Amino acid sequence: MKTIYQILLTCFIFAGIIACENETKVCDQTLSNDLHVHFKRDSAGVVRDTIMPKVTAFALGRDSIYKSQPLGDLFLQLSPKADSSQFYLKVDSALVADTITLRYTRQQHFISAGCGFGTYFTLDTVIATRNTIDSVLINNKSVISSNDTHLTLFFFNQ
Repeated sequence: MKTIYQILLTCFIFAGIIACENETKVCDQTLSNDLHVHFKRDSAGVVRDTIMPKVTAFALGRDSIYKSQPLGDLFLQLSPKADSSQFYLKVDSALVADTITLRYTRQQHFISAGCGFGTYFTLDTVIATRNTIDSVLINNKSVISSNDTHLTLFFFNQ
């Protein structure tokens, strides 16, 4: 009888751990609403998707996000504590870096008792230096999911 009790107790503890792990994954996915940036380049009058050869990007005042990787898309985390974020972006080691400033409003939203609150963002203004960036298009102002493309950066043909 004591062995059956120990087996049942072990099963309940194991089930609780699995349930908590699933809750954590759900929370992480629900709270993930990074700003999705897509790259394009004008080549002989035709605008095409592009992969930049050595992308280095980081939020100013924070750690590096991408370092010398070929990328066609970036996912940037906006600050849930401020109404703006600034990013350093260098798309090739031989080119001059750009700075991108994003201004937005924040809205707290309740996810669940286990996850707590998350932040939705609404883009207001995007300001970019024009060293390698030709122009910026805001595709979707509402940043509530990383699945959407929020910004498209158009680059000069180098």
